[in-house]
Amino acid sequence: MENGTDIRVIKQFDAIAFLQDTWDHNQQYQKYVLQNIPRHCTCILDVGCGTGELTKKLIPYAHEIIAIDVSKNMVEEAQKRNAHEKIRYINISAEKYLAETDIRFDVIVSVAALHHMNEESMLETMRGKLTEKGKIVILDLVKNEGAVEYLLSILAVLVNPIIMVIKRGRVGITKEEREVWAGHFQYDTYVTMKEVRNIVKRALGKAKIKRHFFWRYSIVYSRGV
Repeated sequence: MENGTDIRVIKQFDAIAFLQDTWDHNQQYQKYVLQNIPRHCTCILDVGCGTGELTKKLIPYAHEIIAIDVSKNMVEEAQKRNAHEKIRYINISAEKYLAETDIRFDVIVSVAALHHMNEESMLETMRGKLTEKGKIVILDLVKNEGAVEYLLSILAVLVNPIIMVIKRGRVGITKEEREVWAGHFQYDTYVTMKEVRNIVKRALGKAKIKRHFFWRYSIVYSRGV
């Protein structure tokens, strides 16, 4: 383990960092994520920033953006691809950074990173680092459970090739992407919507939870509401 993260996962992210930034199912819901972020923030924290593709889109929303990732290669690629005077990229785990920082954030955002951590503990920690009216905005992957969930997943599989052609101009991913991601997925574990609701109830209390079509869920928490 390194900074609370499995070293094997970090190595996988180091390899993924060199892939091109192309459309994926996380990007499908970026608009939703951004719609839940208020303007005129003093400071936003991006947890698991990757190559900074979403981080740079946060620029109009804040005076300062701190973007952290446990992968050194991800941070270096982010600095190359998506550098900006408002953004400070840091190679560090979320657990270590939030334990050490004295900064209070207007928004903490995280896309496809929470499942690599202890979800409940991390949400509790994030909540404690918010300003008085701060927000947490999470997008992550979901595990199917029950007939309705599996039916929704089957429909998503059927629709997915059409979306891939529209967004990428082709069906499927490249051989390089397939090989790199195959190594990564073996370490992924996801939670069901029932588990998400229970975790949020214990860690945050009241929050807006939504199941999205392409194997994603979101959490939007507003402190003081």
